[in-house]
Amino acid sequence: MPTSTPDPRHASVSASLTQAVLHAAGRLGVDRASLLAGCDLTESQLVDPDARLPFATQEAMWQQLSRLPHSEPGLALGLNLAPGPFSVLGYLLQSSATLGDALAAGLRYQRLVGEGGELHRHEQGEEVHLLYRPLHPNLPATRTRVLALMANWVQMVTPLLHDFRPLRAQFVHAQPTDLGPYTEVFACPLQFSAPEYGLVLPKALLAAPLIQANSPLQSLLRQHAEALLARLPSEGLSARVVTLLGEQLAHGEPDRSELARALNLSERTLQRRLAEEGSSYQQLLNDTRRQLAEHHLSSGTLPAAEIALLLGYSEPSVFFRAFRQWTGLTPGEYRSQQQGKG
Repeated sequence: MPTSTPDPRHASVSASLTQAVLHAAGRLGVDRASLLAGCDLTESQLVDPDARLPFATQEAMWQQLSRLPHSEPGLALGLNLAPGPFSVLGYLLQSSATLGDALAAGLRYQRLVGEGGELHRHEQGEEVHLLYRPLHPNLPATRTRVLALMANWVQMVTPLLHDFRPLRAQFVHAQPTDLGPYTEVFACPLQFSAPEYGLVLPKALLAAPLIQANSPLQSLLRQHAEALLARLPSEGLSARVVTLLGEQLAHGEPDRSELARALNLSERTLQRRLAEEGSSYQQLLNDTRRQLAEHHLSSGTLPAAEIALLLGYSEPSVFFRAFRQWTGLTPGEYRSQQQGKG
């Protein structure tokens, strides 16, 4: 479950990502000083890797880079983007135990890198769809920016797995004349004029162990990432709790004390701050479970007993009682009602 989308007017990106883009452009022969001047940036704004810059500033940089003399500038830049300069998130992904864990961390902490769009994960049968929804999708520079990010995803993950092969890559724009750069980067079937940008992976790959897994480092990085996330505006504590609940539910009954620790809060402080936002832990847990239950029942064929396990219930009967309290219907009745609407 992704985090809440920030106000586009106040969207920001990390200085570390901006540095990475500048380095990639430099490898392609772009003059750094001219690029900085063209988007009204100074070197002093980039000294702290955790500093934030207005997204509009970096978007102006992408606009310049979209004019590079390459058949697909975004892919050329993506091949030269190094994950290290992305600061804490890059290292967090690399040290994850499995690809599934890395994707969960990517979804949880994506705002640390930038707010120029939002990554979503959807499962369809034996496929996992990683979809990227950019701000300002109709701007010409957006194609360059998103292609650079997608190419970087592949560059980052490939060395971490013994056999990383996407099932397909999809792009919003029409099929270009030169497919060479695409086949070189993605090495999989390509779909153009698609509804959204994204990569499709085999679901079985989520359990694949990562070569650089490091649990102690992962714990330290998560603490740092949570502290950085807490500094960012526009996402309330309630939204962060919902995100963590979505992750915990997949592993059983959520643990309030563990969730509070993940947020660097005591349970009492968590309770007080949620109350200040007009919410509570139990209310958010119930709302999250109800939302997920209704989604599974209306859009899939999973048996209700399996849905109960996915929602962290130890017994299906407990889920059935809760669902009837929420909707006045049994899960089976709700599913039939939704199918009837179709």
